[in-house]
Amino acid sequence: MVNANQNTAVDTDNAGLQDFYADKYRNGIADFYSFVKEGETLGLANGADWTGLTVLEVGCGEGLLAGMIASAGAARVLGVDFTDVAIDVAKSNNNQDNLEFRNCDYRDVKEKFDVIVMEGVLEHMDDPLAALTYMAENQLNRPGHILSSSPSFLNPRGYIWMTLQMLFDIPMSLSDLHFLCPFDYEDFAKTLRAKVTYKSVDQDWGHGARTIEDFDKRLRNALRDKGMVGDVDRLLKWLERTLDYTAPTEFSGANVIYDLEFSTSSKKA
Repeated sequence: MVNANQNTAVDTDNAGLQDFYADKYRNGIADFYSFVKEGETLGLANGADWTGLTVLEVGCGEGLLAGMIASAGAARVLGVDFTDVAIDVAKSNNNQDNLEFRNCDYRDVKEKFDVIVMEGVLEHMDDPLAALTYMAENQLNRPGHILSSSPSFLNPRGYIWMTLQMLFDIPMSLSDLHFLCPFDYEDFAKTLRAKVTYKSVDQDWGHGARTIEDFDKRLRNALRDKGMVGDVDRLLKWLERTLDYTAPTEFSGANVIYDLEFSTSSKKA
């Protein structure tokens, strides 16, 4: 049986995404993700007092977040990514004594850290809970934190997205293997015996100007990939007129920053 948060519109896995992301980095991933990253990156960078902490960033990409954390006073930051092109860029863009980058699978890291950070990574993992379990049991000091951000769909943008994705298998994302929301992270926390807190960011992407900008590209591409035709212009004009009538809530941002807190007692006996 297919899980509700599983993307059935794409036929790939975590390993299969390596070539996908290598192409994106070669072509300039900053342009590919230009309007979606600011709130997410800053939300994670401001998510802790980094002074004196050791930090592992899984899926560090070109190293922006890792560099910000290193500059904020972390004792040591290690960024890892399975895409060699991204690591090459990260190394060329950063030159801090407390910052290191490696091209490897996160499971190849044998050290332990005070904090593990992932920016928009967990939804690309084959098995998000298994990945979190591995990190928590093998790579995290106790007490410790796993900070993770993921797109959320508890907003008008998300309701349109999930309707098309779940009812018609329209490929709204070619790289997200799962669609994670706060209730999914709450389930993860129960299994991991962790405490979870979260806040949403990027409200204008959940239902605002960036929703229109995003869907203007994404809907056309998704319908094309599915071999379907739809009046995207008509929908966008209607959606634009609704913007003044929906108030944001604490959950309605397009991205959510999650803090999984592990106490000494949450460690497996």
